Amino acid sequence: MSSPKPPAHLEARFSRRRTRRSGTSSPLLPGQASLLATTRRQTLLEARKSHLRARAQHVEKVRRSRADSHSAVAERLLALQESMSAAQKSRNAILAKIAGSCASEVAKAKRTANEMRAKREEETRRLREGFEERMREAERRREAALMERGARRRRRSSVSADGSAVSRAEKEREAARRILRAWRKSRDRRIATGFLALGLTIESVRDADFMAVSTRFQQEEVLKATSRLLLRCGLLEGIEGVEGAVEKCCRTFLSAYLILGHPGEVLSNDGEKEKALITRSKDLLIAFESFLSSPTFPPPDALYNAWSEFSTAFDSWKSRDSQIFIQTMVAQYAELDLIWQKVKDDTTGGVAEDFKEGIRENQLVLLVRIRRLAGDRTRDLIRTAVKETRRTRLPKKEKRDTKPREVPSSDATTVSTAPSPAPSPAPTPLPAPQVGFDTVAGGTDGMPSNRQIIHELALDKEFRLQPRKRSQLEQMVEDTAKAAFWATMRQDIADGKLEKWIPSLAETVRAKLLRLLDPNGTFYRAVADSMDIDLITQQCHAGSYDHEKLLSYVLSLLPKICSPARDDDVKALLEDTTGDYISRLQKLLDVLEAMQLDHANFLLMISAPQVVPEAIPYERRLFAADLAAERTSLTKTTAWLTQAKSQLPDGTDPKEIHMHAFLNILFSLDQLKSDNIPETFHLDHQRLTGTRDTLRGIILGGAISLTVKTLLRRDVRAVWKELKSHISHLLLKEPRSSDKDIASGVRRFVEETSAHPLATLAAVENAVIRILQRGTADPVVRVVANRLRGFVKERLAEGSSAERVRLAASAGEVLVGWGVGEWIAEVGSVVEKVTIWRAVDRGVYARWYDEILGVRGV
Repeated sequence: MSSPKPPAHLEARFSRRRTRRSGTSSPLLPGQASLLATTRRQTLLEARKSHLRARAQHVEKVRRSRADSHSAVAERLLALQESMSAAQKSRNAILAKIAGSCASEVAKAKRTANEMRAKREEETRRLREGFEERMREAERRREAALMERGARRRRRSSVSADGSAVSRAEKEREAARRILRAWRKSRDRRIATGFLALGLTIESVRDADFMAVSTRFQQEEVLKATSRLLLRCGLLEGIEGVEGAVEKCCRTFLSAYLILGHPGEVLSNDGEKEKALITRSKDLLIAFESFLSSPTFPPPDALYNAWSEFSTAFDSWKSRDSQIFIQTMVAQYAELDLIWQKVKDDTTGGVAEDFKEGIRENQLVLLVRIRRLAGDRTRDLIRTAVKETRRTRLPKKEKRDTKPREVPSSDATTVSTAPSPAPSPAPTPLPAPQVGFDTVAGGTDGMPSNRQIIHELALDKEFRLQPRKRSQLEQMVEDTAKAAFWATMRQDIADGKLEKWIPSLAETVRAKLLRLLDPNGTFYRAVADSMDIDLITQQCHAGSYDHEKLLSYVLSLLPKICSPARDDDVKALLEDTTGDYISRLQKLLDVLEAMQLDHANFLLMISAPQVVPEAIPYERRLFAADLAAERTSLTKTTAWLTQAKSQLPDGTDPKEIHMHAFLNILFSLDQLKSDNIPETFHLDHQRLTGTRDTLRGIILGGAISLTVKTLLRRDVRAVWKELKSHISHLLLKEPRSSDKDIASGVRRFVEETSAHPLATLAAVENAVIRILQRGTADPVVRVVANRLRGFVKERLAEGSSAERVRLAASAGEVLVGWGVGEWIAEVGSVVEKVTIWRAVDRGVYARWYDEILGVRGV
């Protein structure tokens, strides 16, 4: 159905052509409409392209930012994976190391457990066999009694005539058996009552004083009552005939009361063995007191089993502590041997004889104690300890022969390339080269003066000269200067500038050779004449000198004048043909320097017996001359002694004041300033610094190790020596480590050697940092320093040789009691050096010390 047609006027309106042109615009031409449409289309397309281009750029920007973000995330993930992989590897390495150490400990524990189990099974088997034997014996007696009773009955029924006589005999035997049984019961009651009369219970022992209980357990009455009861119980069966075995077992049994009553005094820590021992002690005493409540013999098997387990646990615990005691006593024995080695050659005043008697007595006492604990191992333990102590503590003697050879003068030759003229009476001095050979050849650089050498001989008659030790910076500067010097010389010789270097080289080598020879010998004159410096200078100026010939000539002389100790060095130098001239020259100067040092030490060795007795008077005269010439004063010394005197009561002996001042300057942990060093220590600056550093390391190391032991509170004694060595290395190594590095090193060592919670490891690290930062303000450091100072002071005090030997023998026990027994070698070395040092210092400067303290009264 079609829609109705609109009215005519509306249809006319719809069909009318409309235009939007204004009345003012001009009509379009026929071609302009298509041009305008094309322009609009192009404009629209350009706008669309621009929009799409901007959109594409935005999309590309977003894509790139997302790609960069993904790349960064991927890199971070890769770095994180690598970090986690490294951490996993480190963790696996640590776990492997811990597993290895734990495996060894587990294997050791298994071996010990197997041994203990085998021992326990053997003891149980022995007790069971004894019990079974007693049961079989009782069964045999029972069967014999039954057979005898049956025989009596048969005889009674068959022989009635003499029945009255048999009955009377049987009654007598029965009466005897009853009497014996009653006597045995009475004896058993007396034995049990005798032990009960002692009043020994866990509660009574706990309430009593530890020393009082220990003293009572040593009484013969207690030991006798205990041994009678244990023998009657059968706990000591099989050892009655062994000398001392019964008393030893009685003491072991009574130790169970002490372990339960006073565990803190008996047990040094709360390790696994200590806990097991406490448990076994409790089981034993519970079974024993249960038996005493109604004593019947033989006692129940529970008592046998408890005694067997307690004995095994006690022996295991005691063997561990016995090892510590053995090590301490062996160290004391070796220390006494070291004292004897140092005084046996001293024949003045009978010192050696006085020490010999005291050392021998103390060594015999130690030997008996060690043999009681170590048995057949005693000889090997003592031999090893003495050998090691002598090797590390005694001064090392030069085994090689350093005596120079004597050479006839006929071997001398000339080193000139022309005939040598007659020696001139006084060679004309040459202008010094730009760089001297003494700088690179060593010369007398760093060598001590005669005064210093005599002072060192007074302190150590075995003193020998050594090359001066340079710091890392000094060595680096010296190596750089030498490298530049030799490079310049190599270049100048290559350019033919011999006159600049060869004469000074010949003069330096000539001087070094002549120092090794006797000035009155013919070989001295031959060497002096053959190396004519003027002639060598002239030939170098003319360009005709053969410097290789000079080196060959000197090398030919070395085997004739060097000591046997340098034969290998000289031989290696002669056989070295690989290096150039300058390299061989460097090695030649090094060998000449070593030969000069050997020669000086040889002269020092042969003159020491005459120099040492006069060393103290010689130093005293020189110091008095310095005071008279006002080259020095006593200002610092006066202040040093005055401060020490103010710290002591009035009327203190000057020797005591000097000792107190001496210890003050040694035991201070503060930085030592040269302005505070007394004038009387002008030859001991390096020794004073070294001794203070050593004591500082001992004090801080002892405080650290003591703190670590307290924090760990576990049975890890096996690592104490290694811990001491590690702490000593961290404290004394150069350059010095920071406090945090030292604390981290200690924590790392504890973590690697034993398993502990993280909280404990953190406590160890914090404690070490606190000790290092606070110094003497820390209470542990202060306690260790005061104890060590008193230890040294007691041994510096003048006393008889017997008293000194007694102190040396007890040194190990004292240090172990303080918890720093691992430092006994270092402390002994310091005491030995300081004792001699103070004696020499007092011998030289006593006159001025007494004037300051006595006459001046300051």
